[in-house]
Amino acid sequence: MLWSKSLETGIAKIDEQHKELFKRVDALMDAGNKDRFKETLDFLGDYIVTHFSDEQKMQAEAKYPKAAIHKRYHDNYVIEFRKLREQFLKEGHTLAMSQAVNKNVIGWLKDHILIHDKEFATFYKNK
Repeated sequence: MLWSKSLETGIAKIDEQHKELFKRVDALMDAGNKDRFKETLDFLGDYIVTHFSDEQKMQAEAKYPKAAIHKRYHDNYVIEFRKLREQFLKEGHTLAMSQAVNKNVIGWLKDHILIHDKEFATFYKNK
């Protein structure tokens, strides 16, 4: 999953965290063995919670009117990610699991950044 300028929000802290998420997702996709895949999946699970918390703090401080909606997107994604991790623990590292991670993690991140995070960034920078 390659980072591109089109994904930048213009908020340094958020962009750096997004870049780290993309880097870790790439590592996850390259993880050839079960232990490495699990380790990277665990890291991502922890990191998204930290990242989402940081975004939500910024939104609260900026009095972002859509903060509650944005938080729901985050909360729902954490639930989805945990389900994916549970599936991995049951089924192991398979081609189907790699495809599910690819669709779930990469697809969600790109959509979320391009729509919701950029919308917040515009609000934040104009405040």
